[in-house]
Amino acid sequence: MPLAPPAGADDLPRYLHALRRLADADDLAAAHSGCTLAIDVAGRFGSAAGLVMAYSQRSSVARRQGRLADAVRDAEAAAELLAVSGADPAGPAAALLMSRRIAVLLDLGQLELADGLLGPAGFGGELPDHPEFLLLRYVRGRLHTAVARPGEGLADLYRCGERLAVRRSDHPGVLPWRSAASVVLAGLGAGEAAERLAAEEVTLTRRHGLASALGRALRIQGQIRGGAAGLASAEEAIRVLQGTPRRFELATALVDHGALLNAARRRPQARRVLRDGLELAEECGSPMLADRARTLFAGRAWHWSGGNR
Repeated sequence: MPLAPPAGADDLPRYLHALRRLADADDLAAAHSGCTLAIDVAGRFGSAAGLVMAYSQRSSVARRQGRLADAVRDAEAAAELLAVSGADPAGPAAALLMSRRIAVLLDLGQLELADGLLGPAGFGGELPDHPEFLLLRYVRGRLHTAVARPGEGLADLYRCGERLAVRRSDHPGVLPWRSAASVVLAGLGAGEAAERLAAEEVTLTRRHGLASALGRALRIQGQIRGGAAGLASAEEAIRVLQGTPRRFELATALVDHGALLNAARRRPQARRVLRDGLELAEECGSPMLADRARTLFAGRAWHWSGGNR
């Protein structure tokens, strides 16, 4: 059944909630078009709050599509509007927007900028357990990991798992905290625990999950496993992601696969895969991922903190 357009500014929350469900089902083109319509409606009715929500949502959709520059522009537009809208700067809408701003900065590799957002906004300490704050806690956990604060990263990610379990909604389609935590554990030398969490996420997404969620879980499992088993996971991740609209996730999977092929001394195949990954990373607009692909293409090691983990 087609989604009914918003009747006015008061109908925007209903409409944007429906668009979020479309995005969560990977119907990204429809979700993006709907967000653009929502921006038009909010503008015509002079709804600052509606514009904040619509730009914030479109930023999230653009990021999932791998349109990172568009995602940044929309997130910054939402942040500027939030500041003059009269909305609570520490409320749920602000927390949701903050999570989206940090997520795209992680994809870009702009870790210092992302890290500098939390404190001034009041999101550096304890967070409420409201769903929008839970997403922020997950993204904050990934940020802590990327800037070499593994203890704080694990604390945030495990807290996500605890709260989701209480709500009986602990599934990677809601928040993939297991794979994010597995990266931290692997970096700390806890290989068995890391493999266990990564395998659990793959199992859950195979049972009930989108192809993009399975592809992400397999990609990270490949990095955790390494060797022949890791290559098998990485290859399956690419096959799965090629059938989804998640272009940046596919670019990351290609580059990760290239790194594993390098480690296996399969240089000709690695260079082919890395060339594809580099091209797609540049299309998505991620200097960090493109730089990683170039470094690996040249046969050099790359010490990466895992911004897109």
